Amino acid sequence: MRMWQCSQTTSRFVLLQLVSAASFLFGLPHSVAQDSEITTVELVHGYVTATNLPDGIDVDDQHIMLQPLTGFRLKGAKSEASDESLRSKLQPGAYVSVLGKTKHKERIADVVVFRPDWDEQISGLGPVNSVMTAGGAHVFRADGFTIRVPSSAETSFQGEVHSLENVGAGTWLHYKGKFDSNGMVVATSADFLSTKPGKPVENVNGVDDYKISFFPPDFAGHVDGRVKPGRLKSWHTIPADQVVHDRLERIGTKLIPPFQRSLADDDPRKIKFRFYAVDGDDMRTFVCAPRGGLVFYPKFLIERMKNDDQLAAALALPIAFILQREGISKEMKQWPAIRDQLSTVAFYAAIPFSGALPLDLMGALPDHKIAVRAQEQIVRIAISLIADAGYDPWQSPETFRWLAARRLANGTWSAKNNNSSEYALSILNIVYGPAKQTRTDLSESSDEVSR
Repeated sequence: MRMWQCSQTTSRFVLLQLVSAASFLFGLPHSVAQDSEITTVELVHGYVTATNLPDGIDVDDQHIMLQPLTGFRLKGAKSEASDESLRSKLQPGAYVSVLGKTKHKERIADVVVFRPDWDEQISGLGPVNSVMTAGGAHVFRADGFTIRVPSSAETSFQGEVHSLENVGAGTWLHYKGKFDSNGMVVATSADFLSTKPGKPVENVNGVDDYKISFFPPDFAGHVDGRVKPGRLKSWHTIPADQVVHDRLERIGTKLIPPFQRSLADDDPRKIKFRFYAVDGDDMRTFVCAPRGGLVFYPKFLIERMKNDDQLAAALALPIAFILQREGISKEMKQWPAIRDQLSTVAFYAAIPFSGALPLDLMGALPDHKIAVRAQEQIVRIAISLIADAGYDPWQSPETFRWLAARRLANGTWSAKNNNSSEYALSILNIVYGPAKQTRTDLSESSDEVSR
């Protein structure tokens, strides 16, 4: 039976080529050759956002119907025969291109082509957040991944770090490698650099200067604080709500990686994170002070989170942004190993105020590719912080959808999938195992709720 299915799929590819050739040789109208009810065309490409197997999948929130003869293959595969083993890869987060037809407004898949993200060479750069050993190899948590550096890997060291045993707080790792079957990156090369602390938060006349207009609330005296965040010109109230503040501090502190928490308070590498809720609907996303670990979050977004797991996902984004930004130093400009990452490093240095990067800066930057790369890096680091702190990382896609929700004309809010939520699904699928969510759970992105 499987051989028959494969041959049928191959026949469809042959038929597609014959129809294309006929249109060229015999002058058939272009509209006939491209009629989606007759010819196999690309229906959609993007991340799988929901599954309802064996009947169908959603790709970029567009529903695709599967059929018994739907074929599966890898992008760039030499053979056009169907590989039925790929059917198991139909998980939320898989990146696919769907070829098929449209009949009665229903999209029906003939072939699903996978981008093999799980088998591609990857590279990245980030501060090492924790160190462990496994099977005699050194294992590092950095750039949102667990990275194993076997003895066969090429290594180099700069600064005060001279060996794998010296790697600690303040060390950055540039790596190249591939995923293993457990979602761990096995490095073929690993370059380490110990960096000097960035510009510290200065104390001016007994007050910490975060380079932002800020007056903290007096929780004991029930006196609200205020802040003028980022590019917003008006002052915003920081309510003296001890319960909300304690919850933010409890969850936020738990998300801080082990190396940061272990540093002494007087260590210049220590980032002193502080979290505040802010009133006002016009502040659409979180804001990070240009110096230190000061984070301001709109209170209405905090209230939108359904549980501690989702609030952890929301807070992990600015923490990830600050960890990357604060570690950038002048030494990196002279580090030959990171030439492929210099544009991303420069990007963090050029965004003094905003932690809004994953949510609403995508259209405001001259190089969209750099912005997307930085966005995805923040998302995967945030997910690693969530998982390491013991929260549920599978709550993050829904969180990222609601953080970017849009108000409709009728006053309700609509949360749809965006690049952050879809990339989160991809990372969860590859690194943290197949999704356990049902189709109903993953389709909440289309729900509308009142404020």
